[in-house]
Amino acid sequence: MLSDKGSAVIRKYGILNTNIPEGHPFHGIPFPGDYLIDANGTVRDKHFLPNYETRPAASEVLMKNFGVAAGTSGLVISAGEVRATITMSSERAVPGMELGASTEIQIPSGWHIYGQPLPENYVATSLEFDPDTVSAQSFDFPKATPVEFKSLGETLPVYTESVRALGRILIKSGLKPGDYKLKGTLRFQECNDQICKLPQKIAFEIPIAIDSMAAGAK
Repeated sequence: MLSDKGSAVIRKYGILNTNIPEGHPFHGIPFPGDYLIDANGTVRDKHFLPNYETRPAASEVLMKNFGVAAGTSGLVISAGEVRATITMSSERAVPGMELGASTEIQIPSGWHIYGQPLPENYVATSLEFDPDTVSAQSFDFPKATPVEFKSLGETLPVYTESVRALGRILIKSGLKPGDYKLKGTLRFQECNDQICKLPQKIAFEIPIAIDSMAAGAK
């Protein structure tokens, strides 16, 4: 804990929360966030959110940097021979907390699915959570490999064998404590050099427990 009169240290780090105007009781606090520092004192990663009502989870940092999930088992979904495992960084959260998420998609030999950028007549691979419990989200798929399809006269970005994407979701503020389902949809289109199957749209549900916020100190 740091007593930082006048927010001097906060300003030197460049993390003064500029969303809070001068004169506000909370003016001078930093953007909420985390630094990941190794044994040599080197900052390996940092992650900050825009306001004091939201917080990154430590489990998100662990998942992003070490592929570790806090005691959770991934949800496996499939369509045909394409198989995906969706894993959250934690199975518990509080309202306004940001969690990490990952998906690993296994693609059968001889087939591929598409990345971005892609013409409108194809379906790019995507993962999206429903907005009933999630207020913001993003997923970063790796760069797809451009492949020339001579029979189509096109060069298209594809994934083969497997692809892993990392993302984050922000749990809605104001949710009451209890058990919820993180609902979402995985979309992709499976093709080979000759044919394309119909685009797939797989709905899924991941259980999550929403805890109450800790009471402030008296």
